[in-house]
Amino acid sequence: MNKINIGIVGLGTIAKEMHVPTLSTFKDVVIKSAAEVDVKRGREFAKKWNIVGVYEDYNKMYDNSDLDAVFICLPNFLHYEAVKKALDRDLHVFCEKPMGLRADEAFDLIKIAKKKDLVLAVGYNRRLEKKYEEAANIVKSLKLGTVLQAHGILVNPGPYAGWIPSSDWFFKDKYGVLYDSAPHLIDIMMHILSDQITEVSASGISTMHGLNVFDNIAGVFKTERGAVGTFNVGWKMAANYDSIQVHGTGGSVFANPFEVEVRHGSYGSLERVADHVKLAKNIIGSQVGRMSGDKRPNETYFRGDRAFVDAVLNNGNPLVSGEDGLGVLEVLEAVKESLEKGESVKVEYREKL
Repeated sequence: MNKINIGIVGLGTIAKEMHVPTLSTFKDVVIKSAAEVDVKRGREFAKKWNIVGVYEDYNKMYDNSDLDAVFICLPNFLHYEAVKKALDRDLHVFCEKPMGLRADEAFDLIKIAKKKDLVLAVGYNRRLEKKYEEAANIVKSLKLGTVLQAHGILVNPGPYAGWIPSSDWFFKDKYGVLYDSAPHLIDIMMHILSDQITEVSASGISTMHGLNVFDNIAGVFKTERGAVGTFNVGWKMAANYDSIQVHGTGGSVFANPFEVEVRHGSYGSLERVADHVKLAKNIIGSQVGRMSGDKRPNETYFRGDRAFVDAVLNNGNPLVSGEDGLGVLEVLEAVKESLEKGESVKVEYREKL
């Protein structure tokens, strides 16, 4: 196989601004068709990118487009059915996060993909941020000694800011931010720690009158290797913000998409000043890029999409596998149970296939 035919399921923002522009740069990829319930919108976008086939129903696209793989870019509660039907038709799948809303369903998808030797990838691109990967390498190098604590936060304006009726699916599930922002944060933290979260205790609130939806959730957790930590996800914030802290017996690492700072016992004022200057340069550079009208997709999408295409062509592995996606859902289910019961809950992991 020298070139693969790809279909896009759902032409929302993530497909239009990230995956389609990215995949269109790959010479070994043909975006052959797209499925979009708003056919008029789909045809207008398809014309711009020379996508020949546009379908209202993704099942018809699966059956009539001679595809090798599909990108699932639908609202999260529609992921499972779209992925399963694609795998049933022997199509490789890249699914945006999370890989459904239930761990049992995700486990079934992994079994199908393995049985048919199909690539199943999940779109956890945030872990591919260079600074988070640098932090992960620092932890793996044991420079921090024994990890004792980890703390993560991911907050943003959420669907309240710039809300449009077509995005009301965010409010259909009462767990709201749990299956929107929390999947990224949990994935990033477990990736950086190279450790599994084994127990969680969470609490949440709903701040919008008339909407019974958790839009802010905070909690504590324990890991398999004995560390403890906290996580915090929320909507309705003034700005986007995410960061991870890891503290160990030999030092600490502070990471966000702009910087990585390592502190140790002899960390002094000159090092602190140098770190702040470095951070300022990174932030200024990113803002200049935005002001210049640079609309290229984030590099993490290039890496994730490229790895998926290579895995399909060469029978390899994607950067974020179905198993990775399952692990996140298993933690999220424990968080959900904790929210319901008001008590600490152990995470139930399935056996590796």
